[in-house]
This record gives sequence, C-alpha cells and structure tokens, in this order.
Amino acid sequence: MINFRPKIQNSWGKGFLTSLMGTTISILLTFGTSALVESKQKADTQRQTAMMVIHDIDVCIDQMEEMAKDEEKMNNAMQYVLAHQDQIVSLSEDTIALAMRMLTDYDPNHSIFDDAKENIFKSSQDIWSNLDNMAFIDNMENFYDQRREIKGHMAKNPLFIHPISYDDYYEMTINSNGYILDEAAVLKEKLKDSRVKFYIDVSSARTRLYRIFAQSWKDISDRNKFIMNISDEELAEYIKNSQLSGSPISKHELMGQWEREVNGNEHYYYEFLEEDSFCIKNVTLYPNPVYNNDIIVTYIYGGKWSLKNDTLFMICAPRSAEVKLDTSRITYRPEMRDSVRSIIRKVDIAAWKESLRKSLERDRRDTFPVTTNQARDKIEMIESRDKDGNVKSRYLKRVKDK
Repeated sequence: MINFRPKIQNSWGKGFLTSLMGTTISILLTFGTSALVESKQKADTQRQTAMMVIHDIDVCIDQMEEMAKDEEKMNNAMQYVLAHQDQIVSLSEDTIALAMRMLTDYDPNHSIFDDAKENIFKSSQDIWSNLDNMAFIDNMENFYDQRREIKGHMAKNPLFIHPISYDDYYEMTINSNGYILDEAAVLKEKLKDSRVKFYIDVSSARTRLYRIFAQSWKDISDRNKFIMNISDEELAEYIKNSQLSGSPISKHELMGQWEREVNGNEHYYYEFLEEDSFCIKNVTLYPNPVYNNDIIVTYIYGGKWSLKNDTLFMICAPRSAEVKLDTSRITYRPEMRDSVRSIIRKVDIAAWKESLRKSLERDRRDTFPVTTNQARDKIEMIESRDKDGNVKSRYLKRVKDK
C-alpha cells in the first residue's frame, strides 16, 4: 500500500511567489495609473488649448462687429455733412470730428488683431502633440488664414486706405494757425477730392466685409465648440478663471494713497481714509506746440467707501467736485502770446466743474472687485467684464511715503 503525502512548499518558496506576484501587480498598477494620469492630462491640455484659440476667434468677431458699427456711425455723420455742405462751419463739433475720423489715419502703426495666441498655437510642440483633432486644427488654420487676408486688405487695398494719411494730417496741423486745425474748413475742402469721394462711396462695402468676416468666424467658432464638445458655460468659466489675478485685500491694506497713470498726460491719485471717506484727484496735463511745458487742470472729488469681501464700494459726493487751473508753468515766445491767451480763454473751468458734478450725480455709486499683489503695493480694480469674460481694469500702485 502506497501512501501519498501532499508536497509542502517551504516558507522561502511561498515568500518568493508572494513577493513576485505583489511586485507584478504593483508594476501593472503603477503603469496603468500613470497611463490614466497622462491620458487625463492630455485631455485637459487639449481642452484648455481649444478654449484658448476659440476665445481668440470670439474676440476677433467682437472686433469686426465693433468696426462695422463704428463705420456706420462715421458714415452717418459724413452723410449729414454732405447734405449740409453749405452750413458746414455751423455743424456740431462732434459731427465734424466723426466725419474727419472716417477719412484720417491717426495711427498708421496700429495693429488691429493680437497675434499672440496664433503664435502660441503654431509654435508650441506641446499643443501639436496634445491637440490631435485634425478637423479642429484645419478650422483654426482657416480662421488664421482669413484673419491674415483681411489684415492684408486693410493695409494695401484702396477700399481701406484713408485718403488723409497720418503725414498729411500732421502737415496740416503744423501749418494751421497756432497749430489748431480748423477741421470744418479742412473737411469742406477735402470733400472736393476724388479720393475722398471714393472712400466715402465705398463705406457700405467696408461695413459689409467686416460683417461677412465676422459671420464666417462665428461659423468656425460654433463648429469648433461642437467638435470639441465645449459648451458656452464651460468657455465662459475658462475665460473667467484665466483672467483671475491677485489675492484678497483687507481694509487696513487698502487705506492710504494710490496712483494710477492713464497715459503720459493724465494721473489719478486715490486716498482712502480711516473714517471711510476717500478723495480722488485727476491731474491732467494739456500740452500744445504754441507754448512750452503744460497747462495743468486738476479735478477733485470725494465721497464714502466701504470694503465687503473682495468688493470695493465708492459713493461719490457731487458737491465735493472742484476743478483747478494752473498755467504758471507755461512759457512761450512773444509772437505766440495771442494764441496762448486764446487757448487759455477756451478753458471753461466753470463748465467743466458743472459737467463733473452732473457726471457724479449720474454715477454716484461705483462697485469694483479689487485684489492686490503679493507685495501689497499694487491693486487691481475691475471696472467691467463683458459677455466673453474680457476684463477692463484699473491698476493702481501705492504712493510711497516721502
């Protein structure tokens, strides 16, 4: 009789097999998890890239539509001028200015579109390796080709070239009496020019082209949103998050003096005081080739302020409005005395003060989401956010104690 006994593995063999199985499972889990993470990261990058360039299309659509509206507004002013050429000198300054703006190239170096996102889209290897939807890529190439096409037309096509160039306008200005251009007289004379007549006649063609391109780009944008399954809400959230900046600011940190430079000739000074009052000074410089240095006009007004969460509330006090004129720094050649006096006489401080008060009465309460940087020496005050999430902001820096 033969007895069979089960073979019992020693403890070393059991441990080896257990360790081998554990290692194998661990490797599989590690590579599997890594692949999942990489796949998710690729999908996230793909959607972020898609939303970035789709938003670029939507911004350009808004620009083209605004250009069409602007063209219509200027053409309406021009048609009114044409219908009243005999009374052109008595027409309102706003109407004359709009008509002149239609004809004059004030900034020949101005770039209509921002090419930054196109450059990123075309040059980033990460984008091309992650964005593998060829239909989407083809649509974006089509959009950027169309954008280059309209830019080329606006630079070289007679349909878009202003009949009064920047150099012409500059020449007329320096040859005018006291460097003050009589735009009504200039416009009356220019309306006889065949190039001006042509440019006015094709205004509706410009408007139509702006809207044709805007509609074409809307179709591309909608198609790409559909391809990538991107909703309007998701795109709006992306735009909002991409433009978030800064961190919350406390009431104590906000108190003190801040300054904001709008351009080289205009500065705002804000002072937030402990008793919840504020004072704003707008110092505006008025240069003129007739004199040296600048005429200085200071607009002053105040009110009450409060800070709740990240929102600054400012209630203006119209009665606090003041306007001050300072001509003490200007100098001029003796032969320019009459021109300088004429300019100063036209500075109507009383009217400007009344206009400031009325403006404050219309907008007595301002509301600004406000944040600060890490150094706590700059703040961002958001003035508005449009339907696409584009932000218009004021940036202030703290005035250092002297």
